[in-house]
Amino acid sequence: MSDPIMSSLHLTAFSRRDKQLADLTAAAHAILALDRAFKRLLPGQLGQFCQVACVRDGELVVYAHNSTVAARLKLLGNSLLAPLQRQGHPLRSLRVKVLPTPPKLRKPKSFALSEAGVSAFDDAARQIRNPVVREAMLALLAHHKPR
Repeated sequence: MSDPIMSSLHLTAFSRRDKQLADLTAAAHAILALDRAFKRLLPGQLGQFCQVACVRDGELVVYAHNSTVAARLKLLGNSLLAPLQRQGHPLRSLRVKVLPTPPKLRKPKSFALSEAGVSAFDDAARQIRNPVVREAMLALLAHHKPR
């Protein structure tokens, strides 16, 4: 993984070549700074479960990972805006939106039995006396047999 500070420096140097990219980079840096300032004001570990999205016409838009975090942020609303205003951020209101984090994708199973392994397990399963265990073993083996 590359160093985020170095990546930021390279992006800043590159963005100087293009006005639109320079403006976009400056806006991104401003949002990141506001996000850090916002999270410093939050109690406990609440900052891990939200992020500043943008500022629109003086309205600070924050994404919360779930409705519990959103409710907590709404309760803190004005107590969060005043310190940010004193730091020079032109904010009038806070809007909190729930934006659930997507579930982590599971890696596909990469385990496969050889034909000899399937055959050996099949023979062993057929020798099991308990019918429930035998059927479970045969059902499991059905997933490993070539189609």
